[in-house]
Amino acid sequence: SLVPDGLNWPLGLAVDKDGLLFVADGGFTYTLPSAGGLQPAGMLFSPGFPGYTRGVAAVGAAEYVVTTANGQVSHWSPSKQEHTVLADGFDQLYGIAVHSNGAAVFAEKGRGRLLSVASGQVQTLLENLDQPTGVAISGDTILVAEEGAGRVVKVAGAGCETVLDGLQAPQGILAKDDLLYVVDVGSKELIQFNMKTGTRQTIAADLPVGAPPGVVPKFLGPIGVLSGAMGPFAGIAQGHHGELYVSADAEGSVLELKPGPTVN
Repeated sequence: SLVPDGLNWPLGLAVDKDGLLFVADGGFTYTLPSAGGLQPAGMLFSPGFPGYTRGVAAVGAAEYVVTTANGQVSHWSPSKQEHTVLADGFDQLYGIAVHSNGAAVFAEKGRGRLLSVASGQVQTLLENLDQPTGVAISGDTILVAEEGAGRVVKVAGAGCETVLDGLQAPQGILAKDDLLYVVDVGSKELIQFNMKTGTRQTIAADLPVGAPPGVVPKFLGPIGVLSGAMGPFAGIAQGHHGELYVSADAEGSVLELKPGPTVN
C-alpha cells in the first residue's frame, strides 16, 4: 500500500501536473507529495470545501474539478480555500475527466447519463446507461464504465460503441494513448486493454476493492445538509512515471502498482 489502511473509503484519485496525488475520501480529502505522508486538503468543515467529494480530476497545480454527493460539479482550489459550482442538480455523481477543450465530462449514475459542462452550459452526451461510474478521456475519445452492464463504452456520434465487455462491475477507468485500465470491483482485478489491438490482460488480481463475494453493498442515504447519497467508487490514476494508483476501498488504502511489459 502506498497509503496504509485507515481511510474511510477512498474514492476518486487524481495526479496534478507536478505529480501530486490527490485522494478523495468522501468528507475528507488529502494530497500525497512524493516525499512524506498524507496531507489534509480539505474536509466538510473547511472554508471553501465543495462538499462530500467522490470523483476528481486535476486541472493544474493543486487545482481540481470534483463531483460531490450533493449532486454538484465544482472547480476547487484547496490552497485558496474556495470553490465554484459549475453545474448542479444531479443524482449520484461519480467519475469525472477533463477534455482538452476544457469541458468537464462526468457520470450521473442515478439517471444513467454521461454529461459535460463548459462555460456554464451542460450537455448530455449519453443517456440510458446502466449505472455509469468511471470516466476517462484519451485524445478526443470519451469513455465511460457501465457498472451494471459490465462494459466500457465510448461516445460515438449520437450514441455509444462498446470498447470492452465481459466485465463484472467496472468502476474506475483510466485511458492513456491506446491503453485502457479498468478497476473491476466484481472480479477484484485491474485490467489493461489495448484499444488498438484488442489485447486484454489482467495486471493485478485479488485486489481489496468492492464488497466481499456474495455481499451487495447497501446504499447510504444523505446526512442532512452535510452529504448527499453515498456509495463506493474504486478510482484509479496514473503517476508521471507510469505507476498506477488504485483506491482499495475494501481496506481503506491506496495501492501503488507498477505494470510490467505491455502485451500488444
